[in-house]
Amino acid sequence: MGVHLRTHRTFIEDHLLPDTTFLTEVRADMDFISAFLMERCFQGAAHTVRVSRVVMGGSYNEYTVLKGRSEANLVVFLKNLSSFEDQLKWQQVFIEEIQKHLWQLQQEKQFKLKFEVQSSEQPNSRSLSFKLSSPERQQEVEFDVQPAYDALCKSTNEDGPACGVIVPSMGIVIKVS
Repeated sequence: MGVHLRTHRTFIEDHLLPDTTFLTEVRADMDFISAFLMERCFQGAAHTVRVSRVVMGGSYNEYTVLKGRSEANLVVFLKNLSSFEDQLKWQQVFIEEIQKHLWQLQQEKQFKLKFEVQSSEQPNSRSLSFKLSSPERQQEVEFDVQPAYDALCKSTNEDGPACGVIVPSMGIVIKVS
């Protein structure tokens, strides 16, 4: 390898890429958050809507997270909706339900990283976000949370829904029920 290429690689590793420990901690915390949403979100609700899977996307999923601050998407796929229009109609209710559970989680669990649910300045906001950060390392990833109708998850019998496999280019499936 030439000196010039080695110099570029060293520069990238030293100045652009985040700490590998930080990335490992983000992955561990995100696995826990995703499992929590799948197990507890919408439990006890009057409707039958539940979380079918949680998928990460954006720069974190593409392994292009940069040192300092990065953004990512967390798509919460919902099953037992009859159509995409149902998701649009009930979007605010779903956002509020997810936010309520994320706030509960923030109070209950000690994370490896600092976990902060962000409050929207606007009432009836259609967006939700949270942040995982490491003040000591001066690194953070902010996640935009997006509920989505799971068109790949259709009820097939009394045993519950059968969910399809998501295309890898769309994101990593953390868990499929």
